Amino acid sequence: MEKLFGTSGIRRLAAELTDEFAMNIGKSAGTYAKGTTIAVAMDPRESSERLKKSLVAGINSAGKNVVDLGIAPTPTLGMAAQDYGTGIMITASHNPPQYNGFKFWSANGAYRPEEERAIEGLFYSKGFATGAGTTSNKDYTQKHISRIIRHTGRVKPVKVLLDCANGAGAVLTPDLLDKMGANAVSLNTEVCGVFAHGLEPTQKNLEDVCRIVKENGADIGLAHDGDADRTAGISRDGKLIDWDDFLSVLAYGKKRVVTTVDASMRIEDVCGEVIRVAVGDVAVANKISEVGADFGGEPSGSYIFPNVHNFPDGPLTAGVVVRMVSDGTFYETLEKIPKYPMERVKIPCADSKKMAVMEYVKKNAQDYSDIDGVRIASDDGWVLIRPSGTEPFMRVTAEGKNKAALKKFVDFGEKLIKEGMD
Repeated sequence: MEKLFGTSGIRRLAAELTDEFAMNIGKSAGTYAKGTTIAVAMDPRESSERLKKSLVAGINSAGKNVVDLGIAPTPTLGMAAQDYGTGIMITASHNPPQYNGFKFWSANGAYRPEEERAIEGLFYSKGFATGAGTTSNKDYTQKHISRIIRHTGRVKPVKVLLDCANGAGAVLTPDLLDKMGANAVSLNTEVCGVFAHGLEPTQKNLEDVCRIVKENGADIGLAHDGDADRTAGISRDGKLIDWDDFLSVLAYGKKRVVTTVDASMRIEDVCGEVIRVAVGDVAVANKISEVGADFGGEPSGSYIFPNVHNFPDGPLTAGVVVRMVSDGTFYETLEKIPKYPMERVKIPCADSKKMAVMEYVKKNAQDYSDIDGVRIASDDGWVLIRPSGTEPFMRVTAEGKNKAALKKFVDFGEKLIKEGMD
């Protein structure tokens, strides 16, 4: 039986997500959901409308009603799930346009592994309920904006350049920044099904945006991925802010922080207790609830502010950063973050080979942590080797107290993976 769920819901090439597949996902969700209504939203990929039509039909056929939010950010769908008990987001987040998927939500946040297994069981057993639900439309963006502004307040007219990548954030974040009082210029706001550039917020994909930030004299640049659950920062000199620096700025001074095994050791230098978990926002959110942390995030643009809600929120992150820029604390804090050389490497690896590679790595590594993948640490740095949960890659993440230590860890990680694939 093929595993349906990865580290962030179901993701496949859109061509593999047939109408029947989407309908059966809907039937499974409708059968499993305890309430009467399921909220559904989508990012603007070309395949999203087709998948939504089949998904909604499946939910209705299991006797549950649907509230259709249309194109909306994933965190907006997360808010609706708090109200209705269940939500499904049609998205592949930062994956390329030819991908799509489904991410499930309960009133408590993204589905936990045991909830995903229940959906998987229904999907394969086809033990679906039957009925005749209805569908209605609702706009949740203003409710989302109001919740964020209650947290951030209004700001000085700082100059912000926002890149929405023609993704779901375009329907919300420009309006949010305007209502906060920022002097915001928004790029790539057409939700036309064609993304403006690659969705992974990397220096390469954001090269033009970085240049425009500098040329326009913006105080800060911000960029969303396809479904706006993530936000990248671009400094006023037109440089993409390092992911771990960005994470550390937002964590600065917090008493208890949850982050992932692939985050830099610099975060330990800027806050109180740091608790590390497996990669993925669900693991971060679950641990935040368990230990009562006051912040959590990953070095990928995914940040959780539990005093607002316990899931990643790109527009909320944008609001928090603009608030800090307005108060004059953002760059002041950024300068305090210690710098250690770090590198992240992706090595192509078929999904079918990942398990064998990890077995080889464990057999040939010593004194490692296996919270998620294999993490080997010493006084001068660390390396993490793990399979991607959403793409056909093995990932090597390494950090050293100096460049020589970093090279040692990267070389060791790459060597183990390549040997394991032979």
